Formats: sequence, C-alpha cells, structure tokens
Amino acid sequence: MPTAQVSHGVITLSDDNAKGFTVVPDRTYGAMIACEDNAIRWRADGTDPTDSVGIPMAVGDTLTLTDANYHDFLRKFKIVNKAAGSNGKVQCAFFNG
Repeated sequence: MPTAQVSHGVITLSDDNAKGFTVVPDRTYGAMIACEDNAIRWRADGTDPTDSVGIPMAVGDTLTLTDANYHDFLRKFKIVNKAAGSNGKVQCAFFNG
C-alpha cells in the first residue's frame, strides 16, 4: 500500500490531441487521479484514447491505484477530451510504496 505522496502531476488539454504526464517519479507505486473541468477518456496501454474509445471519466470522478507497482501504467496513461474542444484536465497525486 502506498505510504507517502512523492509528487503531484497535472494534465491539461488545450486541443483534441491525447496527452500524458510529462514526468512520473521513480518509485511510484500508486496514484489518485481526479478529473476536473470537463469529461475525458483515458487509456494506459500505449494506445492514444479518442473521443469515442477509452475509459470515460466525468468531472469529479477519481481513479485510485493502490497495492501494486503502477509506474509503467502511469507512464502510458493518456487522456483526451470526451467532447471535441472541451479542454479536460486531471490532477494526480503520486505515491511511493
């Protein structure tokens, strides 16, 4: 189980292209990712999400990743606007183990 927050990350969309975290700290074992501003879709398998393919997150939804090493998952995590031009945003707390 994660024991301490080691960093904070933000992804803010300014267009309809998929984006991921610019940095995922070493020794990241878990995270809490919250959707703000506008709905998004996400994927973490190395393929970009689209406005119709990916796991949807509504404003206020939180994705909690615990009890495993999620470093690779977070490096591949990308979001895209669920609706064109809506400029979604997620905030993330990264945790170590």
